Amino acid sequence: MHELLRISISEARARLPELAQRAMATPGAVIIIEHRDYPENLVLTTEGHYRMLEALVEKGATARGAGFKLSGSMSSDLSDDELEAAMSELRAETAAAEQRKYERFLKELR
Repeated sequence: MHELLRISISEARARLPELAQRAMATPGAVIIIEHRDYPENLVLTTEGHYRMLEALVEKGATARGAGFKLSGSMSSDLSDDELEAAMSELRAETAAAEQRKYERFLKELR
């Protein structure tokens, strides 16, 4: 994961050549440009990284047969505490499964 750089729009304007060089030299780098007059920020990255993100979203939408949706996409009859307990159990089971895979991998290397 790359370090996320956040700068003001005035600083970005003054440093644009440097920021462009940074983005081009570091595939996947993202530079957040903040503007106090707008609620939304801008993002500077390479066209290749942008196209890769688009492809991932498209692939995910195709795999599910629908457009990307996160908010409101899951519902449960569990209370917050019950849901947290279930999620903790799932995390523990996943961690144990990943540990078993890792141990099998190490065993195969020997």
